[in-house]
Amino acid sequence: MITFAFGAEPWPKSLTVADVERHKSLLIQQAMYARLTQPAMTFRTLSRGALYWERWLLEKDPGRYLEERVVSGLELALDAGDWKEAELLLAHCQASPELVGRPFVEAWSVIVRDHLPEQVDNEQRLEIAFQKFRGAKNVEDETERAELARDVMARAMEIGQVGSPVPVNSLLARIAAAQGWSEEAEGFYAALLVCRPLWIPYIVQLSEHQAKTDLKRAFGTIESAKSLLGKDFWLAT
Repeated sequence: MITFAFGAEPWPKSLTVADVERHKSLLIQQAMYARLTQPAMTFRTLSRGALYWERWLLEKDPGRYLEERVVSGLELALDAGDWKEAELLLAHCQASPELVGRPFVEAWSVIVRDHLPEQVDNEQRLEIAFQKFRGAKNVEDETERAELARDVMARAMEIGQVGSPVPVNSLLARIAAAQGWSEEAEGFYAALLVCRPLWIPYIVQLSEHQAKTDLKRAFGTIESAKSLLGKDFWLAT
């Protein structure tokens, strides 16, 4: 099984509602612990994973605990700094006869409207930082290139203290992999999988990266994915 910070796992034991509920609750507990003991980006990554499963439950187990799950999802989006996901939850509310026009929907709509532009700005800053790193690909001095990589990664981590962990972990993984910092890159790929655990390209990216140094570990990742998603899961890519 792939693990993230202090043993956090991206996947439940199975894709039954009961197992997903338990896994989501565990991620929330781990996020609360991380909030007190770890860098903010770890807390946000775990919160984003819990948010993913909350939205999965809304889709796969519709009609049960509807308002509770939506409110929980909005609170997790706040913790994760992912206002685009909060916007999708609000769209779900607007399409629901049970929730449209409810006071909490109106209140959260104001919060999301105020914060969404900041997320967009942060993602633009990340792209600019990454293009700066890519622009230095012809730098021959390895020390100079490594210093530039660390500078760009430090800027990304600053954004990760306040913003969505998905684009931040993605940028960090790409830079670390390009620099040959294998262990760091694997950690960032694992973090991406916590954020979006059923996103097949993230599973493939992680296993391909692991295969460069440890075929056994890469095989374990693929086998774990097969047991959860089916033997031909990668065909979804």
